Amino acid sequence: MSGTGSWTGPWTGSGWLEHTMLAVPLAREVAGSEVRAGLDAGLDVDLMTDGFVMELVSAELMARVQAGDLAAREAMVALGASLEAGPPVVGEDIVSAYLIHVPSPGQPGGEIADGLGPRVRAALDQDRDHRNEPAVAAFLDRLLQAVPALRPLADAERYGYHDEVLAHPFLSDVAERAVALLTGGESLEIDDDWTDQERAEALRLFTSAAPDPVAEVRAVLDFFEAELGSVPEVDELVAAAFVGMLPDEDEPGAEILGLLGPRLRTELRQAR
Repeated sequence: MSGTGSWTGPWTGSGWLEHTMLAVPLAREVAGSEVRAGLDAGLDVDLMTDGFVMELVSAELMARVQAGDLAAREAMVALGASLEAGPPVVGEDIVSAYLIHVPSPGQPGGEIADGLGPRVRAALDQDRDHRNEPAVAAFLDRLLQAVPALRPLADAERYGYHDEVLAHPFLSDVAERAVALLTGGESLEIDDDWTDQERAEALRLFTSAAPDPVAEVRAVLDFFEAELGSVPEVDELVAAAFVGMLPDEDEPGAEILGLLGPRLRTELRQAR
């Protein structure tokens, strides 16, 4: 579906997904709307791949499901059935893009997961039966004990059947919070089209509950400094998810770079 006259406009996805969307009219409608909105907002047409569009569609449909829209629920069920029957060579990345927005069994809307076919359900189970490595899990526990103000961030990144904290996204959030605390929130990238609720949630997670922002940032940095060099898995996690997210010297919040200890500075030099 790479021509300019398709039902969604310019597109880099496959004929297989076009057929799937055409078979589910509401999904087709949502895909067309989401693709056009993305292009109007300036997104590169090359981003409009099967997986990208499937994620946009499943996110919007699940938002409608949570609001009580039965037609959206039927569309999600139909998409799941289509993915079950789809060719594996096309379907694996798209299955993941679909499943990321499907609730787990037992959660609101979880009846969609209960009705998945064996292939797609196996992909869901493999993804959500996630467990952090023991060393990483213990590291995250120690971090939350050392800096309790980070617990809301950790809770926002819990996922899967075991309610595990997703380590990489969480530490990236920790970096974003540290910089936001030092800049009074000015470093946060809040889009103009965010709702008031979305803005309030971002401010809650990244700027609140810090009576002494600099002290919290120092506590985080001191903790990482002390942990580095003990466990390779933890070193890799801190380097990629935290140090890799720190600002450059000419960016807002660059003052955090002057607070880094020698081990963190070494990680920063190696990363850049």
